Amino acid sequence: MKIKSKLLIAALALLQGTSWAQGAGGSPAEGGFDPGFQAAIHVGGQAPNKALSERFGLSNTVGLSVYHLSAVGWRWGVHYRFQTGSDVREPGLLVNLRDPSGRIIDNEGRIALVTAQQRGTVFSLSAGRLFPTDFLSNGSGLLLEVLGGYWEHKVHFQNRGNRLTQLDEPHIKGYDRLTGGLMVMPRLGYVHDSSNGLVRFQCGVEAMLGNLQPNRVWNADTMMADEGPRKDGTIGVFAAWILRLKPRSTDVDYYH
Repeated sequence: MKIKSKLLIAALALLQGTSWAQGAGGSPAEGGFDPGFQAAIHVGGQAPNKALSERFGLSNTVGLSVYHLSAVGWRWGVHYRFQTGSDVREPGLLVNLRDPSGRIIDNEGRIALVTAQQRGTVFSLSAGRLFPTDFLSNGSGLLLEVLGGYWEHKVHFQNRGNRLTQLDEPHIKGYDRLTGGLMVMPRLGYVHDSSNGLVRFQCGVEAMLGNLQPNRVWNADTMMADEGPRKDGTIGVFAAWILRLKPRSTDVDYYH
């Protein structure tokens, strides 16, 4: 996860080095779009589908996207999203660490306050098309898009002030159910570009389907290995604020 965090920080630093202008670049041609690069900060909510519903409940995501939009509406993008959730349903989780009353005891013999949470990341590329319509503002359109990439999810344990050796590295690998693999995500939505170019956002619905493999050879609590491949999926909604990227310019004049 440290490497992924560094990649996200590097992407944000790259965007900071480019001026974010909402209205610069001119108005899109009638029936067309304002071409160029865009960045989007997006959020979403998902319900689990297929095998994922046996492990997790509802989740939410936050992430960053960079797009290139053509004048006729073709759009290509690179995406990163971070997934979290508080509803963990995995059967048998930490069963070997619990006493007859169902409590978990830490290294000092105290009751450990351990909370299981969902964590996940998705790296993907996308291709899509914006379709202008007569009833939308110039530059806005209906979105049809497909994302494909790598999806990884696991169980994260929040241990509040208790030392528990089994949930430290490297033993945590026997409990976290780390799973990853390829995914595909069709999207249907709406992209809005106001007439003055100051407001750009998108929203819509999406469905993610993954063909994932367990990345741990053995689960220490159930004394069994996870079976794969897994057909994990989600159905959700998304929304994003879009920023147009243009080269930094200066108004400073120099005289001899």
